[in-house]
Amino acid sequence: MRTISLLKEYLQGLNFAKSLCLFLLLIFPNIIHAQFKIGDSEYAGILWGENDFLDPEFYQDGSLARSEQDFIVAAGRHWKGAPPPSKASFEYEGKQITNSGIFNNEAVGLLQSADPKKREKAISMLEAGMRFDPSFFAFRYNLGRAYHIEKKYQKAIFQYEYAIAEVPKYYRTYMHLGVLYELLNEQIQAVIYYKKAVELNQFQTEALVLLAEHYIRTDLKNRAQIYIKKALTIDQNSPDAKLGLARLEIMGGRDYYAYKIFRNTDLYDDQGKKRPYNKKFHFYFAETASKIGDYVTAAKEYDELLKFPNDPFFTEFSLKIIERRRDLAKRFAEIKAADEEAEKEGQ
Repeated sequence: MRTISLLKEYLQGLNFAKSLCLFLLLIFPNIIHAQFKIGDSEYAGILWGENDFLDPEFYQDGSLARSEQDFIVAAGRHWKGAPPPSKASFEYEGKQITNSGIFNNEAVGLLQSADPKKREKAISMLEAGMRFDPSFFAFRYNLGRAYHIEKKYQKAIFQYEYAIAEVPKYYRTYMHLGVLYELLNEQIQAVIYYKKAVELNQFQTEALVLLAEHYIRTDLKNRAQIYIKKALTIDQNSPDAKLGLARLEIMGGRDYYAYKIFRNTDLYDDQGKKRPYNKKFHFYFAETASKIGDYVTAAKEYDELLKFPNDPFFTEFSLKIIERRRDLAKRFAEIKAADEEAEKEGQ
């Protein structure tokens, strides 16, 4: 399977025309032209905006989208129906696989369950798929995500590097590489990849805030502020940018101000749609809420974080520890409520 169309809403930051040319040239060399025509105008390369829609003439047989857990899934034309069948087939566990897109989606379903045994099976499937079709972006990206979750960082880097070779303009691949190099304590490489993600991603703030967080961790507060302010100019309501502001307050020992920032941040846009955001938001909100004694909110935010067990956050922080902190917050909330009730009765 060769999936050649990427969903703008999820895969923002792609210079679509250039990426599509590169991708299609390898697969359908007879349909590539130097420019693309939209209406009466021709464009050599277009960076699609936040609310722009891709002209249907560009949609081919297949498409890709990103799930909320950050895996790539395949679909049919215009993101409807099943992905198109592959040009050839391969064998996996005695079965003939004729559709790499469906095979990839089945592996993603196993990965999203967060069950270690199912994840092992998914990795086996993606490795088999990748051997059959090493240029299928979804196989490479999802295998990188799976290796990251398994803390096989060098293997994850290897897959992401190949994913970049297939779709060089997708900014999230660079973000993952930045995170991985930080985990390996290769700070210069991490910054290079974060900055590349920022360069490619002009409509969202997550890459900017990851870069700011890097400078917060390395105690370069002024440099972190530069990137947080830039994120706010892109979207003043961005949860990622607000997370950056709150991190600066926490860094300065002003937990209550950080708590207020979190409380006043809306994770939904004006249309009621959930904004894309870094799931660390829930962790730091829970931590600050706990510090100021709002244990009900702390427990709620830990619970929200636990809904994303495949998030890269959990390669740095144990799931069991978060569960323990959630349980403690619930217990403290019960104790506090009982004390307040007893105080009322004693008055």
